[in-house]
Amino acid sequence: MNAVRSVLMLSQTFHPAIGGSERQALELSKSLVSRGVRVTVLTRQPGGLPSEEDLGGVRVLRLGVFGPRAVDSALFMLKSFFWLLAHKGEYDAVHVHLASSPAVAAVAAGWLTGKKTLVKLGGGRGVDEITLSMGSALGRLKLAFFRAARPELLVMNAEVYDWLKGTPEFSGLRLRRFRNGVDTGRYTPALYNEKINAKTALGLDNSALFLFVGRLAPEKRMKEFLEAWAEVFSEAAAPPQARLLLVGGGPEESALKRAVADLNLSGSVALAGPKDDLRPYYRAADVFILPSISEGLSNSMLEAMACGVAIMASRVGGAKEAVAPGVSGCLFDPLNRAELKACLKSHLADRSLAVKMGEQARKTAVEKYSMARVTDEILAVYGEN
Repeated sequence: MNAVRSVLMLSQTFHPAIGGSERQALELSKSLVSRGVRVTVLTRQPGGLPSEEDLGGVRVLRLGVFGPRAVDSALFMLKSFFWLLAHKGEYDAVHVHLASSPAVAAVAAGWLTGKKTLVKLGGGRGVDEITLSMGSALGRLKLAFFRAARPELLVMNAEVYDWLKGTPEFSGLRLRRFRNGVDTGRYTPALYNEKINAKTALGLDNSALFLFVGRLAPEKRMKEFLEAWAEVFSEAAAPPQARLLLVGGGPEESALKRAVADLNLSGSVALAGPKDDLRPYYRAADVFILPSISEGLSNSMLEAMACGVAIMASRVGGAKEAVAPGVSGCLFDPLNRAELKACLKSHLADRSLAVKMGEQARKTAVEKYSMARVTDEILAVYGEN
């Protein structure tokens, strides 16, 4: 076991970009810095951002790129490769966030320099990066290179891990089960009065608040969730005392706004758009929803759990491992509307259920997913020969 004193984080996008991967990379970097590890983040330079800055002790270097997306990505990959070679004495290990083209640069540089290289895989089964890579000649070439160079691929949920392990085509890949972490000191439960105040601050009454935080994309199945929400409201003898708030942006945003209008849900559903600080929303929420058809291990779900929010999620990906059905949340088949509606109705019938489940969700976040524990374990991985 080698003591790791410096880590290079490589990510095509980074703070202030809003997304689960970006948040996870920043929080892990800060946690490593708190342990005395020197962390440098290498990322692209979007317009208006400095080429170098310090974020809570994390050194962020942004490489300038230009042109269409394909040119932009190719330039960043090449610049990353040569930076890693030129500065090989400045880091002990490389941690790549997502297996996109920069991962090729890191693996190639690691092959030449002998540096430990880890690549975190993103996405749930079917929309994971391995599946997506298989859809193109360049993607298949990348996977062949990974089999030859054998970097460690960090897999965030058992569903994807078991599939990759059990498929002969991927037998050459070097896989390791891992997980995201959450800062359980920063994300904390609200007391009863604090929750009421948090709802008021968002312009809400004390109705049960169901919260979605994430990218508004088809695989999240928010349109189908809105339809189920509308059915539950139409079937109730009196309108339920409940609100649904969607925080995030993405390609489905306009379609979801139309669906809210078409389904006459403007009185109970609102879209808040993307937000930098999500804690006010978690603290106001009673139930966090994640109706995705496929999911890795949702960073937002872990943050909600740490804030003592009950979980209502599809029975896929990391949610199957993180959520104990009937204890810390309710799981449903994403294609079974009856199951989804049953989960909704159980919370609408008994608001104390969310309180009890939220307490257990917090316990799970602290015991299994705390950033402190994840940092201990990743440091051990970095230091392995």
